[in-house]
Amino acid sequence: MARKGHVGRFQWRLRELLQRLWVRVTAFAVLGLVTASLGYLLKDTIPDGLAGKVGADAIGPILSIIASSMLTVTTFSLSILTAAYATASSSTTPRSVQLLVKDSVSQTVLATFIGAFVFSLVGLIMLKTQLYGDGGRVALFVATLLIVLIVVVSLLRWINRLGELGLIGDMMTRVEDTTIKSLSNRLQSPWMGANPLRGSPPPDSLVVPAPVVGHVQNCDMETLSELAEKHQLIVYVTATPGDLVHLRSALFHVRNLPMDQDQAEAIRSDLVACVTVRPTRSFEQDPRFGFTVLSETAQRALSPAVNDPGTAVSVITRILRILSVWQEKYQPDVDYPRLYAAEMNAEDLLRDSLLPLARDGASIFQVHMAIQDCLLALTHLAPEVFGEPAVRLSAECLEYAGDGLQLQRHRDQIRQRAEELGDAAAAVVTIR
Repeated sequence: MARKGHVGRFQWRLRELLQRLWVRVTAFAVLGLVTASLGYLLKDTIPDGLAGKVGADAIGPILSIIASSMLTVTTFSLSILTAAYATASSSTTPRSVQLLVKDSVSQTVLATFIGAFVFSLVGLIMLKTQLYGDGGRVALFVATLLIVLIVVVSLLRWINRLGELGLIGDMMTRVEDTTIKSLSNRLQSPWMGANPLRGSPPPDSLVVPAPVVGHVQNCDMETLSELAEKHQLIVYVTATPGDLVHLRSALFHVRNLPMDQDQAEAIRSDLVACVTVRPTRSFEQDPRFGFTVLSETAQRALSPAVNDPGTAVSVITRILRILSVWQEKYQPDVDYPRLYAAEMNAEDLLRDSLLPLARDGASIFQVHMAIQDCLLALTHLAPEVFGEPAVRLSAECLEYAGDGLQLQRHRDQIRQRAEELGDAAAAVVTIR
């Protein structure tokens, strides 16, 4: 069982599979088929005279209405989703659309519509072939009333969701929530359960290269540790989730590989199998990707064609809210003594998210002030984590402000805020 936010290889792939739209739709379609068939299985357990009393003879027209309306609603809903994907891609960034594709409400609603369609279709077929009998029609009638209730509730949920689906505020909230979850999970074990890797791996370690070009999405640390224990290896994980790898880059550096080439090659293959490499990045175990996507949304807003600095300021506020989760330096808690991994770097998160905004918003006072305020707040909140990186990034952003801002008064205000940040960081160093 994976520990402390670690996700094993099979658990990762199962979770990935369950997030696919077709899986949920297929499951609900099968459920509709089974529900429609229950009437035939229960036909001998229900008294024959009950059919006329409950109005089960009217079930045919009701099923016909459900079948025709569900097919129409499903087609209409798919067109709405397609339009929402296009809107999200153009208003934020194409990288954020994968969160909309995985939206559980949209998937469940579509799956419900398809399941109701299959139920009504199978029910009509069995009804016309007179397989139900009087008792079966009663069971089908009760099931139909339940399906109608479920469809009405799904329609209400769908109508409520349509008002915000794919809009920029909705997409930024999705990215923010996903990034907070990803960062919180990673902070539970910053080294993913391994020993801290400080600096480069030892020079006598052997490289295990990546088999394909792509981004690391998941690393099964538990299986990796089991392999290291079994073969008495020391494994240095040099490609963590989010990293771009290619055929000449190292997934791992390994010590104590056997001298026998065939045996060593078999071990390398087992090690490589612990890492999931895909063409694109994923939000789940890669917090940096969430910050990058938020930053890209703000960069689009700062482009001359859009000219929306308010969205950029909103993104900076969201970045501050996400980073507020990280309030202390964590100590290594080693679950896998034969593994070593690099720590997640706070400076990388800051540079990925804020530096592009200082560049693209170089001439906008509100953006520079929001960046400096964000860095100052993080310095006060977690000085040991963000103090030194914030000071360095503040100095770079100050250079952009000096070149881009037209008014001397604005440049002075930004410089004053940067000096406050430097004083706050220096005070923490003095206290230590």
